[in-house]
Amino acid sequence: MPRRSPHPSPEADLLDRDLGAAIRRFRTDLGLSQHALAARLSLSGQQLQKYESGANRVSASTLYRITRELDQPVTAFFPAPGGPDGLEALLGTPEGRALSRGFPASTTWHSAARWG
Repeated sequence: MPRRSPHPSPEADLLDRDLGAAIRRFRTDLGLSQHALAARLSLSGQQLQKYESGANRVSASTLYRITRELDQPVTAFFPAPGGPDGLEALLGTPEGRALSRGFPASTTWHSAARWG
């Protein structure tokens, strides 16, 4: 019988990091510190930090508790089938959200552009 590798696949690592980034994004959007969320979840701050970095995997029961505390459906923590497009992925990052706040709600620059 072949021996399983103790190391997860690169796809699993990426999913763990994406899940951790989503936890961090929803936490910071609510203005919660790592310490505050960890306390609500009965976790150490170090454990939450490892989840957010993707260094440790989040169990199903812990993910359930996280979704309840952050008031998000489980589906919000995972990419849609087919993955997000580039703009959607950018706007899902803290940098992308900060960048989007720098633009006015409506602009007319595109109407002045000459095509062709």
